[in-house]
Amino acid sequence: MKWFEKFAESLEKHAGEDVTMRVTEGLESVPLGSGKHAREERTLWIKSAMDRLEDLCDEETGNQVLIDTCPHTYPKTRIKKMRAAFRRVGDVDSLLEMMREDTSYRGGSYYDYPVREDKVIYVTKVPYNPDAYEAATTEEEKRLAYCHCPLVKGSDEEISATFCCCSGGWVKQLWEGVFEQSVEVELSESLLKGDNRCTHAVRIPDAFL
Repeated sequence: MKWFEKFAESLEKHAGEDVTMRVTEGLESVPLGSGKHAREERTLWIKSAMDRLEDLCDEETGNQVLIDTCPHTYPKTRIKKMRAAFRRVGDVDSLLEMMREDTSYRGGSYYDYPVREDKVIYVTKVPYNPDAYEAATTEEEKRLAYCHCPLVKGSDEEISATFCCCSGGWVKQLWEGVFEQSVEVELSESLLKGDNRCTHAVRIPDAFL
């Protein structure tokens, strides 16, 4: 699967060959099928891999490894649209307002309702299934409807929230495209931390403060 391949590549890039070999121990045996057993085995491997990653790497390195693991490509047309809008409106706050007003993702904003606090933009993901989220009557149903990740969604395993840094790669693609330079992204809130939502913090480059 693409995620596992990218995880190994990102590990080698940020942590080196020795750490990669130790963290990815047993990867060759991870099943690739779509059945329940295969999904459970993948989740168990991810859990143990995150534990090994945290034992062998500092928090910043682990964050970078997972950010670069993100297997999804942000639509280039949307990045170009937001970059053009940013150039047109000329300031971060006006762009954030435009993003919050978007309704192109199942009636909600594709851009996750970003909010600025001083030098940081907080990007909180919208529920994966908004209708099911609204109809949910239990916290478990809400979490299932909210989570975007098929690799850990619905699992009973206690997986490290480090794993959720992966979705920061999606956020990073957009904002580096908007600002046309590298940005720092950190995980702020996560379902795996026990929070009721997932949020990433994007540091605004000094040139745009």
